[in-house]
Amino acid sequence: MRLALLLLLLLAPGAARAASMLVVLSEPPSDSYREALEGLRAELGEGVETASADRPLPPGPHGVIIAFGGRAAQRARRDGAPLVVALAPSFRRRDESAATVRVALTPSPELFVSALLAAGVKRLLAVRSSSADGEFFRRSEEAGRQQGVVIEDGVLSAQEELPRLLRASGSDSAAIWLAPDPAVVTPEAFETAREFARARGIPFFAPAAGLVKDEIRGELTVTFRDCGREAGRAARELLAGRSIARIVYPAPASTGTKIALSTVPAAAP
Repeated sequence: MRLALLLLLLLAPGAARAASMLVVLSEPPSDSYREALEGLRAELGEGVETASADRPLPPGPHGVIIAFGGRAAQRARRDGAPLVVALAPSFRRRDESAATVRVALTPSPELFVSALLAAGVKRLLAVRSSSADGEFFRRSEEAGRQQGVVIEDGVLSAQEELPRLLRASGSDSAAIWLAPDPAVVTPEAFETAREFARARGIPFFAPAAGLVKDEIRGELTVTFRDCGREAGRAARELLAGRSIARIVYPAPASTGTKIALSTVPAAAP
């Protein structure tokens, strides 16, 4: 009896922590959400409760909610609990009623620049929409200046401007990158940037790991599993009451499958 009571006391804090975390995602989950959930569970364990973004959330209070995707984030924000948002680059929480942490879909600006250097790129045209958060680009430009890498922030107010931007700025660039920005990454924009890079014989870097194929490069991406793992770390910090940055950047896992980088040289069509 005494042993059983001791075990109960030891296990209770962990159980309470797991119960106070809630993961919200759309159902059925896409491959990207499933991969992120695997990363989250690798970080926090299997006992994290999940809920559908398409139905009312379980009654709280919740210590922290982790939302995968924009629809899940919109559902979760109504709860008023501290929120960790991943795989939703366009989400912004306008109210300041609770702490909100966003997990970026890129490595940190410093790792980003290091990857460019490793790829031999000294001048990059980074394409994003005018609505995207500019903090990553400001930090990347600063990190680039310190290491001799020029990162041009190519801002589009409309997708129709992409060909003009490529003609005006891409001709001086050593590589092209589309940011993981839903307002920019459309099939048409992806193909336009890809063909421009092929015609000039310069690298084209994918905005997400799942788009790495043929001659498209993947050094500047993080995996969805990395994003899930980082969401778990952020949730743990919030639950412990520790301060954390509003935007966190996934670090590639020290173990696991590396992104296969293309070895096919760019060639004119």
